[in-house]
Amino acid sequence: MMRRAMLAATLAATLAGAPAAQAQAPAADSSTAARATASTGTARPQLSAARAAHYSYSEVLKYAGPAGSERADPWDPLADPLAKGASFVPTYVVDAAAKPDGVKTFNTVQAAVSRAAASGQRERVYILVRPGVYQELVYVPASATPLTLYGEGSSAAATKITARLDAATTGASYTAQFGAQFAAADPAVQAMHALVKERAAAGNGNIGTFGSMTMWVKSDGFQARNLTIENGYNKDTGNAREECGERPCGKTDINPQQNVVHHQAVALQVEGADKVQFENIRLIGFQDTLFLRAADTRVTVRSFFNKSYIEGDVDFIFGDSTAFFLQSEIKSLGDRSTSYVGAPNTNHKTRYGLVFDQCRFTHDGSPFALAGKFYLARQWFHNSRCTPYGKVPLPGYACVLGAASQFRSPAGTITPTVLETVGKMAVLNSRIGAHINRTTPWSDWNRNGTLSYRPAQFNSDDYWTNLRAAGIDPVKELGYTRQPVPADSYLAEYNNIYE
Repeated sequence: MMRRAMLAATLAATLAGAPAAQAQAPAADSSTAARATASTGTARPQLSAARAAHYSYSEVLKYAGPAGSERADPWDPLADPLAKGASFVPTYVVDAAAKPDGVKTFNTVQAAVSRAAASGQRERVYILVRPGVYQELVYVPASATPLTLYGEGSSAAATKITARLDAATTGASYTAQFGAQFAAADPAVQAMHALVKERAAAGNGNIGTFGSMTMWVKSDGFQARNLTIENGYNKDTGNAREECGERPCGKTDINPQQNVVHHQAVALQVEGADKVQFENIRLIGFQDTLFLRAADTRVTVRSFFNKSYIEGDVDFIFGDSTAFFLQSEIKSLGDRSTSYVGAPNTNHKTRYGLVFDQCRFTHDGSPFALAGKFYLARQWFHNSRCTPYGKVPLPGYACVLGAASQFRSPAGTITPTVLETVGKMAVLNSRIGAHINRTTPWSDWNRNGTLSYRPAQFNSDDYWTNLRAAGIDPVKELGYTRQPVPADSYLAEYNNIYE
């Protein structure tokens, strides 16, 4: 009891100086908190001590490769000099105030990264970033030699890489703002820039979530320490105006997101890169701050975050790769009436998704946060066009297995790949603030009756039960051999302290 009281006092002291968001009338929420299921019997499943041991730092980071047949590849980032606070001899120096020579000294981070990518070096490259604000995008290609990017300021806040892009930014606007910085970049970096433009041209003309990132990392072994990565979209005004961008604000039709303009804004995207390590970094944004993308949903790659700070409001830590967060602060911002920390879309065969250990889940003290109705996560129903779950009020409605995910009213199809991105997240030995819904911290994905609905699935028993209820046979139609025994955990907690 004394420990709980001390933690509560610490949280209160932390939040005492936090600015309160401007109060607003709450909008209709399109999501519904998960209810207890037949397989779990609870909406807040707890791991046993024996099962929790399988979520240890060394175990979670031990496996990589094809999901379901990962190879043992032990990785201990805490043993790396980066985590031990070692001093490095910089290969390149980034200093906005210095005279650049294009060889050793650069004015932009991207110029130094591009130089490193073109160097062909096999040894790790160390890039020192002097304190300051660097208004640019940073793309790290898969072909780059392993890079360590680090700030030398007194804190991570002293060195900031920032840009303002959101999913609704047009391809033309993106090129006008940032094309010049890639004009003389290494070809591998230019290819990443071209891909963002191609995606915009192939879609609705906007760069989308996958193009909105301030920093984009595709290189295995990438490291960063003691710096801030920010997507500054709406940071000067607050994010309250996006309330209806995420929720339908009273719309009750089966597709409330239709014709809604979305403004996801990613600060950091790690894509297809394994053994990526972050120490004492700050990730600043609102919706979709951190995107951890495996590139192939059936391949396990790993990221590690230690003693770091991540903030946002909706789905602000999301993706399908394996990531371990240790001794970090995860802050939910309450500009909007509902907030979700995680939105994992982990493949059902991948051993682990998002794992938080010894973390602090805090809030900004805003009225919405203090209402205690925010969520730890909702499982991202990625690329779904229709749902086989729940009851969609449309005559003749059907959603069955098919070769593509599509919907042409009143029927649609869904692929096995979409069904299998079940989403996994575990929170252990952590302090969870009063902003998280105490009874049901895990939310469904959107509202029952809509095309995007999926109920929260706490484990593989739920997954199999829901498939069968939807008329999908896991053995005959998906080729599964048997239902896992004991059940695989998807959403779970262990030994947490609730404020």
